[in-house]
Amino acid sequence: MIKLSKKWDYGLKAISYIAHQEKRVKISDISKELSISEPFLRRIIHDFEKKGLLKTIKWRNGWVFIDKNLQEISLYDIFLSLEEDLFITNCTSGEYCKNQDRCVTTDVLKSLQKGFTALLKLYTLDKIIKK
Repeated sequence: MIKLSKKWDYGLKAISYIAHQEKRVKISDISKELSISEPFLRRIIHDFEKKGLLKTIKWRNGWVFIDKNLQEISLYDIFLSLEEDLFITNCTSGEYCKNQDRCVTTDVLKSLQKGFTALLKLYTLDKIIKK
């Protein structure tokens, strides 16, 4: 089973919530609304800020907002802000595998990887919050 991390799940929910608000939002309010622990949410927001997806105002309560066009932020950008890589298996990451020459699944896995990456790039934040 392929399973995405809790960090990815919460991060996508948080940035979608912020985008939907169309204004700056208190981190504590996001935490309460989405039932995400505030310390964990702050780490996620810090990662988004490092990658330039969010801006923060570090007053007493901590505010966060998106200072970009939502069409410029893809799921791919969000994913890479939170995870080290997006490879679905070691063989799709380019790592050497001793079975690579005789493996019957390598081509299929590489196709799945291409499709996964393409879908992440296709969906932008504006499309996600319209639903």
